[in-house]
Amino acid sequence: MTNIYFRIYAILSLSLILLAAFVVYLGPTEAKSLLGETGPIERASALGYFLCVGYMLLAGGRDFAKRRAYIIVLVTLFGCRELDFDKRFTTMGILRSRFYMSSEVPLLEKLVGLIVIALLLWAVINIVKNHLTSTLANLSKLNERAVGVLMIFVLLAVSKSIDGLARKLKPLGVETSQQVSFLASSVEEVMELGVPILMIAVFHSWRRSRTG
Repeated sequence: MTNIYFRIYAILSLSLILLAAFVVYLGPTEAKSLLGETGPIERASALGYFLCVGYMLLAGGRDFAKRRAYIIVLVTLFGCRELDFDKRFTTMGILRSRFYMSSEVPLLEKLVGLIVIALLLWAVINIVKNHLTSTLANLSKLNERAVGVLMIFVLLAVSKSIDGLARKLKPLGVETSQQVSFLASSVEEVMELGVPILMIAVFHSWRRSRTG
């Protein structure tokens, strides 16, 4: 466990915990400028994804872009999602089922939405098909890339599950206080910031293993 990447993961985890604690300490009013859609945390998350894509293209070269295009597409879509591109240019969010059923949404918007969804599914399917088995096998060996991928998955899964927590719990008859909603929102935004950083670290490890 002396691998440099495990130290990076540990430092990143501690940094995210401290940042989340700082945001919560500030409180809803003071932290609003940090957590907003145009705030530095969300902007940094989006920038991280696009930096990751740029790094992949520059360091991986044409061969990586051809063989692993689905990874580049997925990371790009993540970056666009952080900038709210999924709803900024359309009548409503393209990730909602109502978007495709509503008569208020123009046909062209629906077609564009379907293309984006198809790209997303294509990328995810290819990642699962090409990397799931090897990643699971490498986890038992505590391979740094496999551990990094697991951390990415955990951050994505947990942040998604607590995103809009009050809205998700309301149909179940569970009312959440403003304090709990603020805590969930703070943790979610900070966790999302860690994802592109981990992606860059995992790609760096992969490239290092190929060249060294």
